[in-house]
Amino acid sequence: MSVNPGLEAALAAQHLAPKRGRGFINLIGLIAVLGVAVSVAGVIIVVSVMNGFRRDIRDRIVGTNADVLVNAYGKRGIPDWRRLCVRIRAVDGVVAVSPYWQGQIMLKSRGGVTGVVAQGIDPVQQVSVGGLARDMVKGSLDALSPAAQAGAPNGAAAAGTGGTGGLPPFADEGPGPDEGGAPPSPVLLGSELAGQLDVGVGDGVDLFSPVFRPTAVGLMPRMDKGRVAGIFRTGYYEYDSSLAYLRLADAQRLFDAPDAVNTIAVRTRSLADAPRVASAIQAMDNGDSFWAADWQRMNENLFKALAMEKMIMFLILGCMVLVSAVNIVSTLVMVVMEKQKQIGILRGLGFPQGGILRVFLLEGLYIGLAGGALGFALGLSVCWIIATFPIRIPGGGSVYYIDNLPVQVMGSDLAVAGSVAFLTCLLAAVYPALRAARLDPVEAIRYE
Repeated sequence: MSVNPGLEAALAAQHLAPKRGRGFINLIGLIAVLGVAVSVAGVIIVVSVMNGFRRDIRDRIVGTNADVLVNAYGKRGIPDWRRLCVRIRAVDGVVAVSPYWQGQIMLKSRGGVTGVVAQGIDPVQQVSVGGLARDMVKGSLDALSPAAQAGAPNGAAAAGTGGTGGLPPFADEGPGPDEGGAPPSPVLLGSELAGQLDVGVGDGVDLFSPVFRPTAVGLMPRMDKGRVAGIFRTGYYEYDSSLAYLRLADAQRLFDAPDAVNTIAVRTRSLADAPRVASAIQAMDNGDSFWAADWQRMNENLFKALAMEKMIMFLILGCMVLVSAVNIVSTLVMVVMEKQKQIGILRGLGFPQGGILRVFLLEGLYIGLAGGALGFALGLSVCWIIATFPIRIPGGGSVYYIDNLPVQVMGSDLAVAGSVAFLTCLLAAVYPALRAARLDPVEAIRYE
């Protein structure tokens, strides 16, 4: 006997419809639907918040380090770096490049001494690949422009500027320890680093290079005098506490590397292009002159940890769906017991076992659809509230400066959450459906 699928769907809906006199079954069914809804909503909310954290941390890191970095193997920098920059610009997907010199130095101020990573940059090119200009909270990136201190040889003050790019003079200014009467080099410091050194815009700092030179008293590190020209805040503690920017020419002089760079920052059309661009740049190296790494490779451990945390939270919250599946099993078993007579009559009229099986599988699917739809509505509503009305994180901002709870809803996560919920509900209905399909029609109506 063939059965109309519409009849099976109608029977499944009729079995689950709330009725008087079956209050306990109605309550168990409602709990099963709510269990699925809360589980799905919990997965969506938690995973979306973790996506938001990952996005914000990624944006802060990439905003400072660029999408791809080309680093020299040797201490003397990248050979023929100007020609390499031209070749990199020709790679499909590359938007801009910015060569610079990077190295570790010591900074000394009235507040103390600390080691930092110094980057000698060209501010015009840096703007095209990074967000330093946007991150400035005091001073200006223009202070690193080669023209900012031009025209003041031997420390002579340019008219109206004091020979320091418009910065106010400070009391302890004097001849640089390395360059005689040359004006102090402008320096940009991270906000945390400036706090550690107890300096502000206009204050003097001493720069000590790891490059040594012979003097009358023995080997001494190269030294230079600097002045704080600005303070930046990237939103990433590691950078704000250990990064300083100099003019490219000042860094080259400090490291005794004239006309050399050891790093090239590359901005790509999109973050997805970065791995391909890094591979194309690496293919340009015929020997061991440099190596190229995209933003994911440079921060591989951090993003792997974030991905693992997301997967673990997904699995933990997914167990809530399994708990709700127990309620589905108990609900459908009680429905089978209640509808035993109806099942016997249907079987006696020629209704096939497969039809009975599909009826109860549809009941499990209906519970999953109802719970999933309610969970999606609840989860997406909470995510919208978090995005629209920022929720401050108690004690937040101490490391990544993420003061408010971030959220990013991804379609792939919604698809996985919905699929897991529906599949779990369908599997939970298998045992009750098999039990109903195997009922002996004679035994089912014998005492009726």
